Amino acid sequence: MKRSSTIKGILVFVAVCVCFAGCNNNKVTVGKFDETAFEPATGTIASASDSTLTLRIAVSETYCKQTACSCIHDLAAREYEGLQDTLKSKYNIDLQISYFIEEYVLNDSLVARKFDGVICKPWLAYMITPGTDIKYKRIADLPDPSGKQWLTGAIIVKTDSPLKTLKDIEGKILVAGQQDSYEKYHSPLAILKAEGVVPKEIINKASCTECINTLSDNLAEVAIISDYALTASCAVDFAKPDDFRVIGQTEEIPLCSVILDMSKVSEADALRLQNALIAVSGENAPKGLLNKGFVLPAKWAPIPFVKEN
Repeated sequence: MKRSSTIKGILVFVAVCVCFAGCNNNKVTVGKFDETAFEPATGTIASASDSTLTLRIAVSETYCKQTACSCIHDLAAREYEGLQDTLKSKYNIDLQISYFIEEYVLNDSLVARKFDGVICKPWLAYMITPGTDIKYKRIADLPDPSGKQWLTGAIIVKTDSPLKTLKDIEGKILVAGQQDSYEKYHSPLAILKAEGVVPKEIINKASCTECINTLSDNLAEVAIISDYALTASCAVDFAKPDDFRVIGQTEEIPLCSVILDMSKVSEADALRLQNALIAVSGENAPKGLLNKGFVLPAKWAPIPFVKEN
């Protein structure tokens, strides 16, 4: 939902996809990513708390007060200061957090390997990994304020639209996200491709607000948005949820994750942080985290959409 610019990591990703492409009819294919959830090797023991574990963590997530876009300001109240204090005093873990409002700035910092990890929508991290030695693993997920761990892309039309199913998108104008969005670009476009549905045109926009506006202004007949957008202020400020109808959804993906670069962090230290995050969650969660804090990472292996030439 945040305003995005051209992302250098996308270029790396596309280049790698081309490198892996077969020469059959110039079709570009890319394999499924490995499982992204952290699974320590059998027998791994968390590092001891008698030494300070210092981790530099970037944060750019939907519900964080310091990083949320203005269109979701009424729901964004998450703060990390309480978590930092608790981890340092009880577990000798020093999380040194840097906040990023603009996702393209975050992307540049991750590509430059300035951090040991990141808290964000998982695809923002994983899209930069092809062709690099970055080894990201999700050690915990962070649900939304209501406790929802998952996110989907919603394929919507106006309520009075004659379109009823995904097949009806054939030959229509579709507005979707950009390549830095998994739920608004990669997953839904992969679904349409699998269904053999070819839109007349695909317009790419940087935010859910822009997608909804494009649909409202009749510049597109179908829009793809993050599932929370219609109930967030970005939509209700200028449109009502009743103005739109969902005709399809993507698979569930983790909404937000704590991700570590395992080429920089040992499994023992990753397990130590994971144990601490789970221990300070549930009924013990610091108030600023909203709801009950962290949960163990759900299974997820992204399958990016790649155009055929």
